Amino acid sequence: MEHLGYHELATLLAEALPGDDLTVVGSVGTGASTGGLAQALRAAGRPVRLVGIQPFGSVTFGSDGFADPDAIIAGIGSAIRFDNVRHELYDTIHWIDFRHAMAGAVDLLRAHAVFAGLSTGATYLAAGWESARDRHRTHLVIGADTGHRYAERVFTRHAEADDPAGLRPREISSLAELALPWSVLEWGRRPWLQTEPEAAR
Repeated sequence: MEHLGYHELATLLAEALPGDDLTVVGSVGTGASTGGLAQALRAAGRPVRLVGIQPFGSVTFGSDGFADPDAIIAGIGSAIRFDNVRHELYDTIHWIDFRHAMAGAVDLLRAHAVFAGLSTGATYLAAGWESARDRHRTHLVIGADTGHRYAERVFTRHAEADDPAGLRPREISSLAELALPWSVLEWGRRPWLQTEPEAAR
């Protein structure tokens, strides 16, 4: 039921962004927004790629054994498993640490005057990398938060932010290779299994 609320948004997006080559990039959280939107678009016949964003330390896609010392990214992962996250909807997963999310958030403000939080910054960073790999696709970024709660911890430190143009993820083939500060895995729309390989520590 939690996914049904995104059907109307999917209809609006289908009208605003015609064509088949669409990639949706968003933080996973409870899975409602990204999963609901992709599911509704696919049900309407749109072959959408879905890219999910996770912080290190979240159980949702198996990074719970990692500690990001600066982590204050809210709303994109959890220490408890959400049953409504449908792992089989996701094509690709990015795990992004605080400093990389900060780089994305600061660049988003500088380049586009969008004052957004760390989960949106992480999503924007991942979408930029995804877009550079396939410029023929439209990449839709779901911005989940505003920057107000991060004004002091992130935006007053803007001089410390790395240039996203110089940042690249570690491309991995299994959770056993997962590593800070930024990793990406082709998830391949598979369900979550209790036998998933243990992430490297």
